[in-house]
Amino acid sequence: MDLLALERSLIGFNTISANANLELVDFVVEQLKALDMAVTVLPNEDGDKANVFATLGPPDVGGLMLAGHTDVVPVEGQAWKTDPFALTEADGRFYGRGTADMKSFIAQALVTVEALRHRKFRLPLHLAFTYDEEVGCFGAGHMMERLGEIGQVLPACAVIGEPTGFQVFRMHKGMCRVRVTLTGVEGHSSKPTMGANTLYPAARIIQHLAEIGAERMARRSLEADFELPFTTVNAAVIRGGTAFNIIPNRTEFDFEYRTMPGEDPDYVLNQVRGFIDEVVLPDFRKQHTDTDVVVEKVMQGEPMLAPPGAEIEALALELTGNSRATAAPFYTEGAIYNRAGIPTVICGPGDIDQAHRANEYITQEQLQQGLPFLGALVERVCLT
Repeated sequence: MDLLALERSLIGFNTISANANLELVDFVVEQLKALDMAVTVLPNEDGDKANVFATLGPPDVGGLMLAGHTDVVPVEGQAWKTDPFALTEADGRFYGRGTADMKSFIAQALVTVEALRHRKFRLPLHLAFTYDEEVGCFGAGHMMERLGEIGQVLPACAVIGEPTGFQVFRMHKGMCRVRVTLTGVEGHSSKPTMGANTLYPAARIIQHLAEIGAERMARRSLEADFELPFTTVNAAVIRGGTAFNIIPNRTEFDFEYRTMPGEDPDYVLNQVRGFIDEVVLPDFRKQHTDTDVVVEKVMQGEPMLAPPGAEIEALALELTGNSRATAAPFYTEGAIYNRAGIPTVICGPGDIDQAHRANEYITQEQLQQGLPFLGALVERVCLT
């Protein structure tokens, strides 16, 4: 297999999370079968997306899983200088959506399998490629559930090839996404007391979010591991109002928070709910009884904290030359794999600072560097 040809093909599939990923899945499955891997395709309930789980070697023991996701973030509104879904080389960089996050790792994993597939495998090598990581890690959760249902022996350890610049991460924060919906009473703007404007109480709640974020910032932990060693809070999106002369009767806003390992994952949410119930809603209902504020937890993922001293962590550190594993500044599927009993580290090619932005790229050095790392990793864990 040619690494760049694979990379070019993978980048060419527009697998933004809102789209299906089945064309990419069909392409990858074709490559995996050509490598004599046993392939299981796990479609989602709607049948428009699928996970891929493939195995080389004895199927009845744990082995090593190399894991990645097939979906990418949108490109709308970004100032791309090249076609984001066509690999473009310039000045030692390869540009395209997914080059850093994280199709380069998928290409490297496939080339690694081809290089080693004729060797004798003492333990199996698994490749796991998921859908919908970028919108909540839904594919990984579904994959773990389905593998259990079909009786698949789970991997004994895993490496997720997120863009870490080959640093080794063994932990990250949890994440919770929340939607707040305020219902008021519309009317003519010339008589504001005849209605109930939803923007004002929304603003009070958002201001309270900022206060909670400041309070959490003062409570630090694991400072040697995290770039931001505290729970973070972010007011993200707000929708409300229709015209200058109409009292807005509905406002909706979204926020997220990322919780440090060891902290109450619902602390921020409970603080918001308490403020609404005790302060905001009583004042709001003084304006009109037909008002309400609904708080909905849209998605929650637990922190990742791999067991200390795991063999896969020690091996990844040895092969990358790092002295210690620290914390990823982003969320990954590692929490799901750890919860399933699979010791997991995060280590892969590319820079997270180049991901999710216009003109995403990976350097030629990082693209090539993954091959000796993955080759040595598979050889040490799986081969005789």
